Amino acid sequence: MIDSNVLIAGASSGIGRACAITLSRHFRVFALARREEKLEELREYGIEPVVFDLNESDRIEPLCKSLAKEHGAFRAFVVAAGVQKIKPLRVLKPKEIEEIFRINLYAPMLFAKAFASRSVHTRENPSITFVSSIAGEKPEKGILAYSASKAALDNLTKGLAKEIAPIRVNAVAPGFLETEMTRACSNVYTPEFIEKISGEYPLGLADVQKVADLIEFLISEKADYITGTVIRVDGGGAL
Repeated sequence: MIDSNVLIAGASSGIGRACAITLSRHFRVFALARREEKLEELREYGIEPVVFDLNESDRIEPLCKSLAKEHGAFRAFVVAAGVQKIKPLRVLKPKEIEEIFRINLYAPMLFAKAFASRSVHTRENPSITFVSSIAGEKPEKGILAYSASKAALDNLTKGLAKEIAPIRVNAVAPGFLETEMTRACSNVYTPEFIEKISGEYPLGLADVQKVADLIEFLISEKADYITGTVIRVDGGGAL
């Protein structure tokens, strides 16, 4: 299947990067993100970089159609891009809320809209996988906008599974992971915090590869009857 195309949005770091590398063993992977220097590092795996800023929402659909026209239809889209602001609601600015929803909800919806076009997806087991979060069902103080955006993404997953079938649409919901996004909030996610939360997860904390492995399964033939699901990969963290 190495000639089957897969697009991964948010592929420059974290879950998206791990997913791009994992899937490159079986598919022709197009890695999309705005940081060109990070994408260039993926070339050694045979991955093709696509430099793009997801804030440019109106360009998502034309870009996807252009890629499909130039390189052929896509077997799967994986949308792993996400943004988080750790602030209490009283100091969260409207533009920050808008950014969270633009990246975490609007962009996935527009990728799905593009993928649903007959010229963009293949007929062979086409699928979309979103990266959600257990925060979508377990909101916490300081990340209310993030939690709400992921809850909406979970709902979108189920609705799309009905509306754009036979394209399969699923989401994975990780628990806390140490990624570039969480490390950027080191004032909150301190070593003490990480040690504490690790003790609260029945199976402890995992790395991004666990999520990438689940996504690999979800776009495979083995999952060709799975759609509309939001699957936790959290070691019991949402319990």
